[in-house]
Amino acid sequence: MGASKNRVLVTYAWVRSSYVAVRNLVEHGVDLIVADSNGVGMCQWSKYPTKSLRYTSHYLDERQFIDDIKRICKEEAVGLILASHNETEILAKYRHEFPDELCALLPDADLCAIFNNKARAYELARDHGVPVPERIEYQDPYKVADAVENNGTSRVVVKLLLGNSAKGIFYADSPAEAQTLVGDLIQEFELPADRFPQIEDWVDGDGCGCSSLFWHGQPIASFCHRRLREKTQTGGTSTYRESIENEELVAYTNKLLSEIGWHGLAMVEYKMNPETGKIWFIEVNPRLWGSLHLSVASGFEFPYLAWLCATEGTDAALAYHANREKHIGHRARWLLGDLIIAVGQLSRGQFRKAWTTLFKQPADSFDDWSIRDPGAFAGELMFYGSSFIRNRSSNPVEKGMIG
Repeated sequence: MGASKNRVLVTYAWVRSSYVAVRNLVEHGVDLIVADSNGVGMCQWSKYPTKSLRYTSHYLDERQFIDDIKRICKEEAVGLILASHNETEILAKYRHEFPDELCALLPDADLCAIFNNKARAYELARDHGVPVPERIEYQDPYKVADAVENNGTSRVVVKLLLGNSAKGIFYADSPAEAQTLVGDLIQEFELPADRFPQIEDWVDGDGCGCSSLFWHGQPIASFCHRRLREKTQTGGTSTYRESIENEELVAYTNKLLSEIGWHGLAMVEYKMNPETGKIWFIEVNPRLWGSLHLSVASGFEFPYLAWLCATEGTDAALAYHANREKHIGHRARWLLGDLIIAVGQLSRGQFRKAWTTLFKQPADSFDDWSIRDPGAFAGELMFYGSSFIRNRSSNPVEKGMIG
């Protein structure tokens, strides 16, 4: 049986973004296979994929991961690969080992590597005229306190260069605390000088995102959202958010991604001060993003648009998107994420906050719960439950994920 572009492999199958992509494509008649290093997760327990397979985690063995993906694609006659998470960069790096048509949805590996390095992404955004928070320069980790104090600030954000969501992001409320934090991170992750944590001035604002699909530098669709609640108090994954219109966010995103010739899916994160409207670049996720469901529910079907670009061309994608009804002001919720927040609030005796989190802020749709596919939520619940038992954390970090 020959490979067909109607047969798509989605990797990193356990997570919400993969599940939303699978569901969106299946609803348009695309045949979906999913794969992951785990046997438990949303897509693995969902009714939508045709098949669920296993591969070796790229964090454990990059070479074996690639060989496993090649084997799956050959045995299952896969026509397209839709990567979901950090494995996107790995697949892009080895794209020369795959047929060209399989890699049509993968971004450029070098650009992906830049965006997966917070210091390089910051510099690229700054150099392309996108506003960024002030960076506090230092060479000697024992003089971080002096650098912060000389900058005239107190509260700062400390970022490991590799990380995602809230993983690898830390806050310090004084120069001395910043120095201690930087020193501890350098020691814990054995960081050489060229990978010292980045220090930025803390900026006050709402978390916002501009999600985009570009096809060889051509913008196909852009979508903006505002975060209403986040899973951890220090930011990161949103559990409650709404779709918004913001021409400035789109303009900055288009300027950055079009000028570098970006190809594929990406979400650029910003902070936006609600009183002044001032915007600061935070980072780029050069892949599918956690709030993908909100995009799709609001009429911005990024997975299907990407598939259309690869199979029928950009004109087909643009025409389909132009005719879709858009829903600005749509509110979507990550149910399990809010349950995790509420449990934490209850454990701290914050009963009113927990009640508000669970019952006082209605959503138009859910990322992870559907009565038509309850197995997906059960798989997600089982994944997080088993991860918590192993790691004693609801936000576990796999070795090699941050640093």
